[in-house]
Amino acid sequence: MLAQAVSDTLELKSLLGPYTAEQLLEVMTFEDVELRIVQDLKKRIVVGAGANMDVVRSLIARRRDGHWANPLLASSNERTRALAACYDALTAAADFFTLKASFAGGFSFANADAAFTKYKEELFRFDQLYRHFHTAADAVEPTGWAVLHELRETIESAYSGWYIPQLSMAWAKVIEGSDGLLNQWKLPNITSQQVFFNRYVTPLFEGSVKRVFVLISDAMRYEVAHELVQQVNSKNRFKASLEGMLGVLPSYTALGMAALLPHQTLAYKVGANLDVLADGHSVATLEQRSEHLAEFGGMAVKAEDLMALGKEKGRELVRNQRLVYVYHDRIDMIGDKQASETKTFEAAAQTVQELAGVLGFIVNTLNGSNVLVTADHGFMYQESALDAADKSALEEKPVGTLKAKKRYLIGRDLGNSPKAWSGNTAITAGTTPEGSLDFWVPKGASRFHFAGGARFVHGSAMPQEVVVPLITVRVTDAESAKSKPVSVSLLGAVNKVVTNTQRFEFIQTDAVSDRVLARNVVVSLRDGDRLVSDEQSLTFDSTSQLLDERKRSVLLTVLTGAHDPKKRHDLVMRDAVSKAEILRLPIKIDLAFGNDF
Repeated sequence: MLAQAVSDTLELKSLLGPYTAEQLLEVMTFEDVELRIVQDLKKRIVVGAGANMDVVRSLIARRRDGHWANPLLASSNERTRALAACYDALTAAADFFTLKASFAGGFSFANADAAFTKYKEELFRFDQLYRHFHTAADAVEPTGWAVLHELRETIESAYSGWYIPQLSMAWAKVIEGSDGLLNQWKLPNITSQQVFFNRYVTPLFEGSVKRVFVLISDAMRYEVAHELVQQVNSKNRFKASLEGMLGVLPSYTALGMAALLPHQTLAYKVGANLDVLADGHSVATLEQRSEHLAEFGGMAVKAEDLMALGKEKGRELVRNQRLVYVYHDRIDMIGDKQASETKTFEAAAQTVQELAGVLGFIVNTLNGSNVLVTADHGFMYQESALDAADKSALEEKPVGTLKAKKRYLIGRDLGNSPKAWSGNTAITAGTTPEGSLDFWVPKGASRFHFAGGARFVHGSAMPQEVVVPLITVRVTDAESAKSKPVSVSLLGAVNKVVTNTQRFEFIQTDAVSDRVLARNVVVSLRDGDRLVSDEQSLTFDSTSQLLDERKRSVLLTVLTGAHDPKKRHDLVMRDAVSKAEILRLPIKIDLAFGNDF
């Protein structure tokens, strides 16, 4: 309130126009300064197109240590939450355009195997950063600020107008043709989704594992799983690794869920619901899957029902089970409805938190030491409304169509269409010859129709849909699986303060990684426990291997009053959350002139 009153009296907003983010970097008092810096950085990102983003990142890091956008203080009110979200959005945008600049010539793949590998190692980050940007930008909207609107348009143009079309063209080249992926639908060294159980679960039982948990999250695409792995690996004793499986095609729930169950055969049952049978059993519902799993000493349960049981009832439920399939549904439940599809990214963020909670419950409460986390399929999503160019409209459905959705048609004797990739589920899902069906899926990112919402879709063959994540979670007491916050050291031998303000420089001794965690600290000068300076925040979260990029500095101002130059004072650094002391170094305060005024 005081800062705003002073800002209003000085008409500060009108004075800030000529100043750059660098010139305002250490001005932490006024919210108007924060907004001016956000505005400046936004323009640099829009104009820079990926160039000089390191400067932008360092400026953002410093501002996050101030009052208005400090992540530790951000929850205090709507405006500080929005300012913190502004920097989250700017960071995601800067990273997105840096990544885009490294692929200035578009994408080119030698073959489908190279394309699949490139997506799961690097290109998925486009989808992840696009999601992170929009999640953050949406958190700014309640304030009514228009500061990110131009950046939204720039990101949208780059994602929907460049990345998706470029990826679609390059991917089409390796999946079409006589030697293309569509004609064989298997890749060397990549597990096909329909052999998941035999490839990953059976060997665990052969290795005398007592119980295996399989956690399946509907429509959790690869980039969301990558974020979940990072979160899981930040926890002590948890060790998670991520790989990609080649999903079944068409990439939709009934086929994907059946493929993940233990089975010898998969086959379609032509009827009103076009069920997929596993070993002759319909497995469309939770109850049917549980009956099927019972033959393998297992059961199926919804994630929320399992969590609601608590410790004793949960242990009782799984006590006699060697195989527990746990089903989670957040992304598909929200995204696959026209009324809620715009909340898809919000659902993805919730999914990461919810699955981390379920994993914690399975491991810590149910003593589950072997957990596999996967999905039935991924998804495609874009924020902007689609237009006619995104539609591969079919004048009429082919004779023989049994099921028609936005991203796939299934039927018998469908033939071919120039608007679709076509195939048979015997090749793309391993269904029996007599239980197989033909399919059409629209090429690239287009849709057959827009009815019932079209921003969130799945069913076709884009990497976002068919690179299916598989996370292996194990529990270990090995030292390498223990998490610790980064260590910090003071640079130089500063043992005396001779002016009212003194700069101290610190270095983060390790790069942040899965096991080495970022930390927020507060730094001050103290007489015992009594403050004799202001207290400043710093965040050590650099992932760089370069020491120079892990340096952070802070300016401390000595409080007014007399300070005995012979007395010991201390430079003190404390963890901002736990308040534990990290550093305490002796300092003398010997001001040339008394700080009496």
